[in-house]
Amino acid sequence: METENILNVCKFHSTDCKGRIRIITEKIDIPVTMKEIVLVGMKLCQTHYNRYVINETHNLGYNKSCSHPKHELYKTQSKGNKQSKKLNLEKVPKRLIEVLGLDEFAEICSMCRKKTDKDPEYLQTEEYKAPISKKKQNDDKILQVGNYSYILRNDVFYSGEELKQLELDFQEILEHMTIPNEVSLSDKIIKMSNILYHNQHKLNQKPIYEPTTFKIMLEAADKDLVGFFDELYIGTNPHTKSDKTNENNKKKLVSLCYFLASINNKYINSIKADIGSYLQTSGASSSSIDTLANIGFSIRRMTVDRQKNLISNEHQQTVDIYCLQNIEKIFILNIDDYHNIHRRNKPTLLETHNIFHFVTILLNSNSNIAAIPYCSNNILIHNPKGIDFKLIIKNFEDFFMKQIDSYENRVENLNVHDYDSRIQNNQELRSLNNSKLVDFILHSLHSTKDYIECLDILFKVFERSENEYNYLDNYVIPVVADWPGQVNIRRAITLRINKGNKSGISEQILSLIPIIGPLHISLNSRETLFQTYHFFFEKLYHDLFGEKKILSHKPKQTVINLILDLTFNGWKKIRNVVMHRFGNSKDMEYRMMIDLLDNSIPLTLDIYTILFRSGYFEGYLEGVVRIWVLFQRLRRHNYNKATLMFLSDVFYWKLNNHPMANILKNHLPIFNDYFVENFHSSIRSQTAESNTALQIIQKAKIIDVEKNSNLSFKEAFVNSRNPVISQVRLNYLEKKVSLFLISIFDEIFHNLGNTNQINNNKYPSFALPTFKINVDIKALPLAWNTKSKPSDDKDKFCDAEKCLLSNNNNIDLPNNNVILICGHGFHKECLTLYNGNCNHCFNYLSSEIKKNINSLTERLNTQLKDNEKPLIEKDANNNINEDIDENIQDIMENVEQNIDNQFEILYQKWSDYDNLY
Repeated sequence: METENILNVCKFHSTDCKGRIRIITEKIDIPVTMKEIVLVGMKLCQTHYNRYVINETHNLGYNKSCSHPKHELYKTQSKGNKQSKKLNLEKVPKRLIEVLGLDEFAEICSMCRKKTDKDPEYLQTEEYKAPISKKKQNDDKILQVGNYSYILRNDVFYSGEELKQLELDFQEILEHMTIPNEVSLSDKIIKMSNILYHNQHKLNQKPIYEPTTFKIMLEAADKDLVGFFDELYIGTNPHTKSDKTNENNKKKLVSLCYFLASINNKYINSIKADIGSYLQTSGASSSSIDTLANIGFSIRRMTVDRQKNLISNEHQQTVDIYCLQNIEKIFILNIDDYHNIHRRNKPTLLETHNIFHFVTILLNSNSNIAAIPYCSNNILIHNPKGIDFKLIIKNFEDFFMKQIDSYENRVENLNVHDYDSRIQNNQELRSLNNSKLVDFILHSLHSTKDYIECLDILFKVFERSENEYNYLDNYVIPVVADWPGQVNIRRAITLRINKGNKSGISEQILSLIPIIGPLHISLNSRETLFQTYHFFFEKLYHDLFGEKKILSHKPKQTVINLILDLTFNGWKKIRNVVMHRFGNSKDMEYRMMIDLLDNSIPLTLDIYTILFRSGYFEGYLEGVVRIWVLFQRLRRHNYNKATLMFLSDVFYWKLNNHPMANILKNHLPIFNDYFVENFHSSIRSQTAESNTALQIIQKAKIIDVEKNSNLSFKEAFVNSRNPVISQVRLNYLEKKVSLFLISIFDEIFHNLGNTNQINNNKYPSFALPTFKINVDIKALPLAWNTKSKPSDDKDKFCDAEKCLLSNNNNIDLPNNNVILICGHGFHKECLTLYNGNCNHCFNYLSSEIKKNINSLTERLNTQLKDNEKPLIEKDANNNINEDIDENIQDIMENVEQNIDNQFEILYQKWSDYDNLY
C-alpha cells in the first residue's frame, strides 16, 4: 500500500499539491517553454499540471507576437487609435515566406498580411507573388452543351432553345474548317536557331538583348514564331510579379533563347562570346571561364583572346572608312592621356611604379555641319598676332565689365532663357554615336614632342583617306582638350608659324586649332573654389552629416558637386531675407559670403551643365570671361591662361567674320571634351587590375566598335552602381543648408566691422571673426585684390576716385547707393561717369590679362629640345593628395527628415528684421 502511494506522488511534491495525479503522455501538448521541465511519463498533481501545462499554454497563446519585420511600423500607420491587445495571428502565407525572410512556422497578423500586399518595397521584389482572388461561380447559371460551357448573363435576353441552335450551327462550321497542325516546340527552337545563325554569321549582327526588339526580330523572320516569345513569358507567371521583375525575366528569356539555339547549333555563340569577354575583363581566371564554357554559358578563354585580336587588327580599317564617309564634314578632335587607375602605384624591388600610360585620339563628326575652312576671305584661322591681349582688353571694356560687376540678381537671370528645351534640341550634337576612336596607344603626354608624335598618327589617317580632297590643306580640325593639350599644341603651331621648316614641325600642325574643353573648365573651377573655401564647406559638411564625417581637402567630384548644389539651392531659399537685413553693408566677411553664394557657386555649376550644353553661345562666352576672373583671383595657374587663349581666338574670329565664329555660335555643344572623358569612363568600368596593357588597348577598340549596339551585354545584365538620392532627402538637406546659412549670417551680423588684415605680405591675410580662421586675400571678393580696396569708412560709402556727392549727405541715401558684386560701392551718379563699369577692377584685370599673356607667349616661343621637360607650371591644387573619402550613400546615411517648422520660424523671423541701412 505504501509503495502504491509513493508511485502516485507528484514529481514536484510540495504543500501546494492538490487534486488527482495525471500522467504526462505523448498526446499531451507540452508548451515549448516547459519542454525541459515537463517530460513524457512524468506524474503531476492537478495543481502543477494546471501551472506548467494548461496556464503556460494559455499564456503563450495570449502573448504571441506578430513575426512580420514591419509590424511596429504598420501598427503606427494604422488609422485607429484603439488597437486590440490580442492579435489575430495566422500562419504566414507560402507566397510571402521568402519575401519576408520568415520560416514556414512563423505567424503574422491579418493587418500585416494586408499591408504587405500594398507595400511598394515588397511589390518591387522578384520574390513577391500577388494573392490569387477566389471567385465562386454559381452552378445554376452555367449551361453545358456537349463539351462547351456557357455562363448565362442577366443582361442578355435569349432562350435555351436559341442557344442550343447557335451551338449546333457553330459545330457545323467547325466541321468544314481545316485547322493546320500546330508547330511543335522543338521545331520552333530549330527555326529560331536558323534565324540567329543567319544573323550572326551571314549578316554579322550583334546579339539583341532588348526583349521587344528580339521578339519583333523573330516574328518578322518566321511567322511560325509569332507568339513564341510570349508563350515563354507567360510561363514565368507574370501576373503574380512586379513590373520590374517581369522586365528582368524578359531579359533572362532572351538569354535563354540564345542558349537553346547554341545547344542546337554550336556556332551560335554570340552571347557566350559576350559573357566570356566580360568575365575576362572582370578578372576571372582562365579555369573559371573554361568551366563555364563546359556548362555551356561561355566560350573558352582561347576563343575570347582570338576574337579580341581579330577586332583589334581590323580596327584601323573602320577608322579609314569613318574618315572617308565624313571627309566633307566637320571633324572635332579629342586627345587626352589615360592612366590605368586599377594598377597600384606602389614601388617594388624591380620598378618604382606599374601604372600604364595611354593616349586616346578620338574624332567626332556631324553630317549636318560643313568642314571649317582654313582661310576665308583672306582671313586665316590663326591670329597673326598670336594671343592678342589688346583685343581681349577692348572686348572686356566694351561688352563684359558690366556682366563681371553686375549687382543684378543672377539667380533670377538664369530663368530668362529656356535652357531645358535648348539642351534637348542639342542632344544629337552630344551623341557618342558620331565619334570614332582613331587610336589608343601606350604612350605618355608630358611634352610638346609627345603631342607631335601622337598627332602624326592622325595625319597619316587623313593622308590615307584624303585622295583628291586634301582635307588638311584646306580645312581645320578643332582640338578640344585640357590645359596640357592646349599649351603644347599651341606651342607647336606658334613655332611652325614663326620658324617655318626650321622648327622641325610638320606644316599639317597648322590644320589644328586648340580649344579649351568646357568640361575641364567646369571641373577645375569647382575644385579650385571648393579648396579655397574649404573652411566654409567643412563647417557646412559637419552640420549636414555629423562631426565624425571627414571631408578631405580634395574630395571626389561627386562629393564636390553634391555640396555645391545643396549650398546653392539652400541659399536661394533665404537670399532675399538675408540681403534685406544687411542692406548695403560693405563688411568684408559678409561680402565674401555674398560673392561665394551669389556669384562663384552658380557660375561653376552652370557654365557647363546649362550654358554650354544648351548651346547658348553668348551666355557661355560671358561665363568663360567670368570664370577667367575667378581663376585669376584664386590664382589657379594654367587655367587663368587657357581661357584667355580661347577668348582671344573667339574675339578674332568674330571681328573678322571668320566662319568659325558662326559654327561655334550655332553648334556649340559639339566642341566638347565629354566624348573622350565618357570613353575613358567606359574603359575604366570594363577593365580590371589584372589586365595587361595589350588587353586594355584591345578593350578600348572593342568599346569603340560596339558603342552603337542597341543594348550591350553590360547594359542589359550588369547592375549600375550610380547612387540615386531621393528628392525628399534633397529637399530636407537644402532646408538644412538654409538653416546653417542663417546661423552663419547671424554671427556675421554680430561681427560686422571686426574683419582685420593681419599682415602686409604680397598676398596679405585677413582674420575672419565668424569662422575664426585666417584666410588669404584671394578668398575675398575681387575689389580687395585691386589696388583700390573698398573704403571701410562708415562716413564714406562711394569708392569713386572723384565722388560727385561726397559733400552732399542728403543724397547719400540707400536707394542711391550701389554695391557691385566685386565689393566696390558707388553712387549711381558716380558709376555713370565710368559707363557703369568699375574702373578699379577694370584696371586690375587689364594688368593681369597683359601679364598672363606675356608670360604665356614667352613659353609658346620656347624652342623644342631633345630632352623636353613638361611645359606645364606646377599647380598647388594637383599636389594635394586625396584623404579618406566616403561615397555618396555613406555620406547620406542616417539623415533626419523633418525640419520644416524650424525653417518656417527662422525664415519669418528674418523677414521681420529691419534693413541695416
